[in-house]
Amino acid sequence: MIATVVRRKIFWVCTLLLLAGLGLSIYVNRAAYNFCAGGELAANWLCNYGQAPQMNIDYYITPEPLQSTITSTVIPQVQPPQLPRPWNGKERVNVLVTGIDQREGEKDPGRTDTMIVLTLDPVTLQAGILSVPRDLWVPLPGYENGRINTANFLGDAFDYPGGGPELARKTVEQVLGIPINFYARVNFSAFEEFVDQIGGITVDVPLDIYDPEYPTADYRTEVFSITKGIHNLNGATALKFARTRHSLVNGDFDRARDQQLVMLAVKDKLTDPQVFLSVLANAPALIAKFNASVKTDLTFEQMQQLAALAQKVDRKNIKMGVLDQNYTEFASTMTDPPQWVQVPIRSKIAQLRDSFFSATPNTAAGSKP
Repeated sequence: MIATVVRRKIFWVCTLLLLAGLGLSIYVNRAAYNFCAGGELAANWLCNYGQAPQMNIDYYITPEPLQSTITSTVIPQVQPPQLPRPWNGKERVNVLVTGIDQREGEKDPGRTDTMIVLTLDPVTLQAGILSVPRDLWVPLPGYENGRINTANFLGDAFDYPGGGPELARKTVEQVLGIPINFYARVNFSAFEEFVDQIGGITVDVPLDIYDPEYPTADYRTEVFSITKGIHNLNGATALKFARTRHSLVNGDFDRARDQQLVMLAVKDKLTDPQVFLSVLANAPALIAKFNASVKTDLTFEQMQQLAALAQKVDRKNIKMGVLDQNYTEFASTMTDPPQWVQVPIRSKIAQLRDSFFSATPNTAAGSKP
């Protein structure tokens, strides 16, 4: 019973990452199935030897040292688990993924430092990653106008039905004019530890970055710098690269693109068989961390189904977009004190929405091949 629960939680964690990365390779899918189908014996071999034994036998042979006899031990037949049923929906699925800036041990609700909408069409197998800037000045349902990154904070702080994730979901729905079917809220510390667990990620940094005021966990600042080019990043550096914005040419907009590069780098790293086996071997620690750091309204079966569906998406059919300066304009609020924010240009966002969330090929404005 315990082993079954652990295996299910392993799949839960891996599946959430599948959704974030929009699919793993077929190898990973087979490795996960073999791990689950192999029961206790397969788990032991995977974690210690890197491969599973053949599962179509009902016994194995163990040689006794310094003896001429061979004994056999009968292993009970293990029935493989049922694979998830195919996703039976025909409508496009949109998932809001948010990352909160809540520090380790902090109890106060956090603001969403990252807001990304993942979209997947189960019929055409078109997918997309759309980033929403945190300083977007919009109406917050049930509250006054404010930065979109405060929706999570207000929802948690004032007991909004469904909490911060639900208020963030409704706010993004209102801005984009699309339904958000599910959400997943992630604490940054979980992301950092996971990147370390998979041995870091490889990212082609598009621009030199020098940030003299990167915020630290103790509410101070430090210098963060990285040069243009290909880098192997550990968890801490990957998080800094994904969060820094002060030295970037276009601030939050460039940062949003950097976050998308990180997401794709994690997906690419997880296609390595040895990396995936390492994740399985260290699953208990990962499970404990994710249980405390991830909140989602996706059920276990829905995550399995969407993950299996996402694996079928070709990379060229993934649209990439940011609500950048082409869809917003800078303005100063009438608040005291005034705040510099980004005001949405509704007509242009509507045009992007109609293209980005359509079944047409990867030609949406602001997308990258």
